[in-house]
Amino acid sequence: MILKKPEYAWYAIYTKVNSEKKIYKNLQEQKIESYLPLRKSLRQWSDRKKWIEEPLFRCYLFVRVSYKEFFDVLSLPGVVCYISFGGKPQSIPDYQINNIKTLVRQDNIDITVSKEKLRPGYKAEVLVGPLKGLKGEIVEISGQYRILIRIETMGLGLHANISKDEVKILEPESGTDEEEGGYQYHSQVSTKRKFNNISVQ
Repeated sequence: MILKKPEYAWYAIYTKVNSEKKIYKNLQEQKIESYLPLRKSLRQWSDRKKWIEEPLFRCYLFVRVSYKEFFDVLSLPGVVCYISFGGKPQSIPDYQINNIKTLVRQDNIDITVSKEKLRPGYKAEVLVGPLKGLKGEIVEISGQYRILIRIETMGLGLHANISKDEVKILEPESGTDEEEGGYQYHSQVSTKRKFNNISVQ
């Protein structure tokens, strides 16, 4: 009898309020691969200020599991459910998790989490600087151009300011939509022409 090799994938889980760190600790103790994006926030008390680390996504964290660990996660205190569509848990591509990690590890970059339905932008890759290698979209928000990472499974987006000198516009695959981002783009020539005429802050 040949046993099927477990196939691992990332999933987002929904948690009870303020349970993210405790669940993350329990996952580590059970040797289940997980990721809890954190960001520093300056809190003001009556007598002092203090930098604290808080979850980037309130009531969410990520686990990388196969069928072997899938239900073990649901049994942990504070875990509500997997993020699903049509009653089926939706996996998250590795590249999206890597994009989140690239953004979050930069302490000096202001990251915004948004549920706003932003129009598709021009697909781009960061060539230099702390976000080198990051692929996303160039979108205009409040008069500024930002690099956008969409997390379709959660209906969220992460974006941060970017300079046009740090990015290049990518050419979409011939005759196909961009599978990686799920958006359609104009031709390489028209995209570069338009973007190069934009003054990006």
